[in-house]
Amino acid sequence: MGSIAIVGLEPDATGTVDERAVARLRAADVVVVPSETSEAAEVLGGLGIPVVTFAGLGLGDRAPAGEVVQALIGRSEDQDVAFAAFGYPFIHEGLISGILSRARTAVDLFPAASPLQVLLLALDMDATADLEIVDARSLPGARLARDAHLIVTGIDNAILAHSVARELRSLYARDHSTVTAGRVEGGGFELMPASVERLAGMQGVSRDMALYVPPVRIEPPGGFVDLVRLIGVLRSPEGCPWDREQTHASLAQHMIEEAYEAASAIDAGDDRALTDELGDLLLQVVLHAQIAREGSRFDIDDVIASIITKIRRRHPHVFGTAVAETAEAVTRTWDAIKREEKPHRGALGEVPESLPALMRAQKISRRAAGMGFEWEDISGVWAKVHEEIDELRATELGTREAEDELGDLLFTVVNVARTMGIDAESALRRTCARFTSRFEAMEAAASADGRPLEGLSLAEWEALWSAAKGSGRSGGE
Repeated sequence: MGSIAIVGLEPDATGTVDERAVARLRAADVVVVPSETSEAAEVLGGLGIPVVTFAGLGLGDRAPAGEVVQALIGRSEDQDVAFAAFGYPFIHEGLISGILSRARTAVDLFPAASPLQVLLLALDMDATADLEIVDARSLPGARLARDAHLIVTGIDNAILAHSVARELRSLYARDHSTVTAGRVEGGGFELMPASVERLAGMQGVSRDMALYVPPVRIEPPGGFVDLVRLIGVLRSPEGCPWDREQTHASLAQHMIEEAYEAASAIDAGDDRALTDELGDLLLQVVLHAQIAREGSRFDIDDVIASIITKIRRRHPHVFGTAVAETAEAVTRTWDAIKREEKPHRGALGEVPESLPALMRAQKISRRAAGMGFEWEDISGVWAKVHEEIDELRATELGTREAEDELGDLLFTVVNVARTMGIDAESALRRTCARFTSRFEAMEAAASADGRPLEGLSLAEWEALWSAAKGSGRSGGE
């Protein structure tokens, strides 16, 4: 990967081109000028620096900025390219902003007096546009307008960059594009595209870095109230046809899927994914509440009031006079209060039948144990497991009796998990992920050897499995 530099040849008060700009041009693999008759070509000829003209790039002398940008980026794939212009390169409208939007590397600019000057000249801002210039240390508490251009100056360390990003996140999306301008060794400045999120993770920050934030005219997130309003718009006659057609029944499966995706993000330890999935789950809640509101049954305020009341009622040890000093005591109190709320259904009656079987078995097991239907210790649970295995072995393959005995065995294993303090659902999900990873490793190994899995012998399967298991072993797996 090469690089791109934009170099201005405007002479200083003594009539001499900045020596740092000349050094940068001499270091480049290719120096591009508009034409052989341009002032830039004449100046560089006097300095003995060979050039390539627009014509040499297959362009006309007055090629539009878009074509120049594409040609420079093409050359910079494997070369260090410098574009030189007399009278300062920034007058070539759209050049630098175009490179920044398409290049995969930073853009160096020579010469310039300050990062503020670089940003003002480089980004083709309308001279009549609203522009706010704020020092980084004054940003907290500043009243910023999202529809104005913003330049933040004086960002000279990573901590300050992180602080600036935190302030910007309250107004802009995490992926909102910005441009940083920082000094480089040997003079000049480096322009680099960076999202608000990437700014928060910057480690190396040059002295006196400045940041340009383009305007955005999308309304900022308005919190929960705005979400409720947006869902109302989607369900309105002028809204989304798909959203208007949905019912509680049609959305039920989506609710389950979103909950599982959130759980998967938790298992992966991926905060960004969890943020996204929790948003999807919240969307389902608000959408259901909107559907009910349209039928004059209940609304989101009723949903919130219901859960607040329930939380207070089921936590008498926090909001009342009851005492519960351990998690187990809290669980017993919680279950007892729930039974009082729905006494006609029995201790197990309120466990939803729609839950996945493994999850439902856990809840039933926990409820029954909470009522006192429990082994004295885990040895009794293990004895029951062996008993169920023997009963399953005694059945005929494929019979209803075998199905019943297998169910008994699985339910008893759930009791083992509960007694050991293990969530059976999470344990099985992790095993599925582990098995899938190992099987994919076997497929890759067999493919690398040119052997289809379908034709392997049992011994070959065992060898591949052992290798996959060994390469992925960690944490007692």
